[in-house]
Amino acid sequence: MAEGRRLPGPESASPVRFAYLRTRKRGYSATVSDPQWVTQRQAAALLGVHPSLIPKMLRRGDLKSRVQAPSLSHSEVLSLAEARAAETAKLEARRARRAAKASGPRPPDEEHEWLLAPSAAAVLGCTEIALGGRAARGQVPYVVHGGRRWFRLDQIELQVRSEVAQRTRRP
Repeated sequence: MAEGRRLPGPESASPVRFAYLRTRKRGYSATVSDPQWVTQRQAAALLGVHPSLIPKMLRRGDLKSRVQAPSLSHSEVLSLAEARAAETAKLEARRARRAAKASGPRPPDEEHEWLLAPSAAAVLGCTEIALGGRAARGQVPYVVHGGRRWFRLDQIELQVRSEVAQRTRRP
């Protein structure tokens, strides 16, 4: 910047040109201490949102504004914050229920170790299709729970031991 040149600003211009800045600042600072009204920035802090969301909330009708600054009712902002917190809690509860359902299949009981078809087939040393055939013929015990076939690990191991015993048995 060249020496001696100054940028135009309120202090270098005529008092009439920037008078609106001074009156706006004075009027604004005088009403900030009013506890019934808050600014958009203060409302954003109370709601836990970005300040750019406050005009959108005004357009949607979530908040109402007045002409004077600060323009938002403190009690209205707090009631909106409570409503948003309740809505968020409901959404989180719904997500938790959905996650519990989608967390995977649950075994029929907690007393025994249960296996699904892929694991049971691996223990028996056959394919899932062969296991399905054995189960359909009644050669392998299973329980249908939650739309799936569940195999008890102890019964599968017993079946493996009996197959091994039959192969190694001498006449």
